[in-house]
Amino acid sequence: MRITEKFCREQESLQLAKAAAEPLKNRQGIALDAAKAWNAAAKIAHKHEAGMQPLDKLDAAIVREFAEEDVALALGGQAAPAEEFAAALH
Repeated sequence: MRITEKFCREQESLQLAKAAAEPLKNRQGIALDAAKAWNAAAKIAHKHEAGMQPLDKLDAAIVREFAEEDVALALGGQAAPAEEFAAALH
């Protein structure tokens, strides 16, 4: 299960509230560090949710294979030249 940006932001808020209510400086610092970590995790989750995370090589190959199959089906089951595959991917 992936952690969502919303969950990360909720955890960040909880840690900030904990830091504000904490009288001991060292525990306050720990809570603030945890809030910073949740903020970083939220940014990563946002990128992932927005689809900004680049595909790894295996994922990219799978996407290309499906696109090539779609083009071949659109051409009536014939194998399409590489230029047509490239055009269909863009």
